[in-house]
Amino acid sequence: MRKLFKIQGITTALVFSAIMFALVACEGSSGPQGVQGTQGTPGDSGAAGVQGPAGPSGSAGATGAAGDDAVAEAASSLASMSASPTESGGISSIYGAGFAPGEVVTVEAGDRIIAGGKANSDGAFSIDAKVTLSAGLYSAKAIGSEGTEAIAPLLVASK
Repeated sequence: MRKLFKIQGITTALVFSAIMFALVACEGSSGPQGVQGTQGTPGDSGAAGVQGPAGPSGSAGATGAAGDDAVAEAASSLASMSASPTESGGISSIYGAGFAPGEVVTVEAGDRIIAGGKANSDGAFSIDAKVTLSAGLYSAKAIGSEGTEAIAPLLVASK
């Protein structure tokens, strides 16, 4: 049995020595870099991908108008306005934009004309309107001489 342990000890020592030798041998400095090789030939182009499914179709648009009506319709869709709340007999500041430059603007609320003015060179206006309507919530509507329109809420508070 002693011989068996002796042989195993020698084998283990030899294997351990071989591993240590390999590790020590690999610790040397690296050599100089070699020259770059020639470039390979380019590969073939791949096949085209598969077309994806079509998206859902949109709803049909409104029928277009012709001539000056189309311009007025486009302008009115871009016009906007706002009106500050006031008490009956008070002043409401009304602002608008998107009108034609120099367009004459009339502001109506409660089936009455409450103010008028003129759009500046940028198509905007600012009007202070004296409101004599009774308390309530109204739709104020600015109507331009070229057909431009804008709507905003107008709150008339009770005193």
